[in-house]
Amino acid sequence: MLGARNRIGLTEDDIARCIEVWRTLCGERERPLDVSEATVYGSRTRFVEDRNVIVLGADVLPGSGPSANARMSMQACLAHEIAHAERFEVGYNRPIKFPDSLIDEAETSLRASFAPALTAREQEDLIEDARDRLIHWLATRAQE
Repeated sequence: MLGARNRIGLTEDDIARCIEVWRTLCGERERPLDVSEATVYGSRTRFVEDRNVIVLGADVLPGSGPSANARMSMQACLAHEIAHAERFEVGYNRPIKFPDSLIDEAETSLRASFAPALTAREQEDLIEDARDRLIHWLATRAQE
């Protein structure tokens, strides 16, 4: 997977834009968004199961490189994290060990691609991200 997501801490304007996008994606279903790490360099956007919260990180913004994951928009990234929360709520037991965590991430990107607020390009990036993760999983398994 070539490229990486943004690492520079978010500005207050970035955070405000993320909160607006978050509200749009969540619709009537309010979900907690923890912004306490958003200004920290290298912080990660992630779903935290034991707190049932999404943490906003610097990597919510796209980065550099040709990979679908690197170019994924803020909206697509947040939709991906909401999909993690939705899958958790219906009882998915997420694998956390590599390489099976790649399957979890791929399934989550596919689920997120159905979010109605996403553009066609954002949906395609999520689907390509899922494809890339599955290819990586297959290559890793082939080496074992």
